[in-house]
Amino acid sequence: MSAAARPSTRRSIVVTDDRARLTVYTDGPAHAGVTAILSHGYLMTADAWRFQARELSARGVRVIRYDQRAHGTSEPGHAALTIDRLGADLAQIIDATTPRGPIVLAGHSMGGMAALTLAARHPDLIRRRNPRIALISTACSRAQLAPGHHPLHWVKAAVRASYSYPLCWMPPAADVVRRRLPSRHPWSLLPEAQHRDDVPPPGRQALRRTPTGQIAELWKSLRTYTTADQLHALDALADRVEIITGAVDDWIPLSQTRELARQLPGARVHEPVAGAGHRLPTDRVGHAKVTQVLSAMAEAALRASESTSSTCLRGAPA
Repeated sequence: MSAAARPSTRRSIVVTDDRARLTVYTDGPAHAGVTAILSHGYLMTADAWRFQARELSARGVRVIRYDQRAHGTSEPGHAALTIDRLGADLAQIIDATTPRGPIVLAGHSMGGMAALTLAARHPDLIRRRNPRIALISTACSRAQLAPGHHPLHWVKAAVRASYSYPLCWMPPAADVVRRRLPSRHPWSLLPEAQHRDDVPPPGRQALRRTPTGQIAELWKSLRTYTTADQLHALDALADRVEIITGAVDDWIPLSQTRELARQLPGARVHEPVAGAGHRLPTDRVGHAKVTQVLSAMAEAALRASESTSSTCLRGAPA
């Protein structure tokens, strides 16, 4: 895949079936041979993929990033905020932005859960598009407060519970506090704030327009989510599915990564990235591994597509 000058990021809107307006950012050539569609995690924005978007688009890959509903500049829509809904959003993003051609899907954390839900609820799309899928720091089972059984893990669980439960059960009170926070605080609530640039807002602005009740609704879904024993559509993809995680991830522990690997016995499981935590796409030591894997997957998708096209041409009647 030859390197190409990266066009500027283009911003567009995909309107879902429940009228949510999802903000989409496109990098790279419009008519590239392969498209990478990147789905970010909880309380983040499409900016989480900035390193990968820059590198992949420079290599001639078309890159689609989007703000999940109720994150960044995307609207919450009218449907319940659940992981199932995010999986349906991903299906509609694929159909709206990349109706044909080879694709690489990458999901980080909650974005990976959206990809797994897509496979569980929309197996026809998986069979039709035959994508390559990167599951990054994600799980097929519910989010956990405690990442393990070490005493330090229970301390972390207590700290997480101390703010997650008030958010879930007293969202109006939390909104009052959030409106009084300094505007630069990542939890400040500034629903009138508008992000006017074509590039995604930074992660610290992920929740500026999101009331606490919507954040809590999605967190409750994360706490009950599972796609275990529902991923048969991915069996045929085998090693087209790749699993990547950080060795010191304290949100999705290695036990959950191993369970995901058991659910997908044909998947390629990478060695955990030493010294890397949960936010692998932007992690100081982990982002290069994510970029390397996605670049290799895009190269493989393009080679497979070119090989198929060549075979079809040779078999065509003169």
